[in-house]
Amino acid sequence: MSTLIIFDFYGVIGGEIAPKWFRNHFEQPLADELKSKYFIPADQGLYTFSETLEMMAKDLGFSYDEILKEMLSYVTLNTELLEFILKLRKDNDVALLSNAAKGIYDILFPNLRLGEYFDKVFISAYHNMQKPDLNFYKLCVDSFNKDYDEIYMIDDNIKNISHLNELGIKGILYKNNQELFDILKK
Repeated sequence: MSTLIIFDFYGVIGGEIAPKWFRNHFEQPLADELKSKYFIPADQGLYTFSETLEMMAKDLGFSYDEILKEMLSYVTLNTELLEFILKLRKDNDVALLSNAAKGIYDILFPNLRLGEYFDKVFISAYHNMQKPDLNFYKLCVDSFNKDYDEIYMIDDNIKNISHLNELGIKGILYKNNQELFDILKK
């Protein structure tokens, strides 16, 4: 049986960073509006992560270093899930599909070697498209040039998985490791 398992990064592999920063400094819904204002263009490849932080510093009255230091304090990795992914790779193709700005992983996760965990990595900014655009998922799946019996997409955001059946992808809403492990071990 041939299976492709695709993972989101923020909220699944690593903790949320930008939403946490904005919620720490601004009330809802302004925090969400500002996060979208700065990070949707970055995730689309219009600005690098560093350029985005520079714009935030200028516009919002913080220093670049303050923003970066705080964001770095939020960096967490789901090491239990990463260990599980290594086991999954033995019998499955595994990919990462993430909405993210250019350079963000190099800055926030400098020691994380994504290639150790994933056969292929797709970062939205490098492809000028982002989830939930079906073309982004299709790009990932087609890159393997295989016919799969099953394809899964694990994401913590329901809007990123609710329409994937159109491509034959089964969306799994990530809630916690144990629930995900139980689903994928079946």
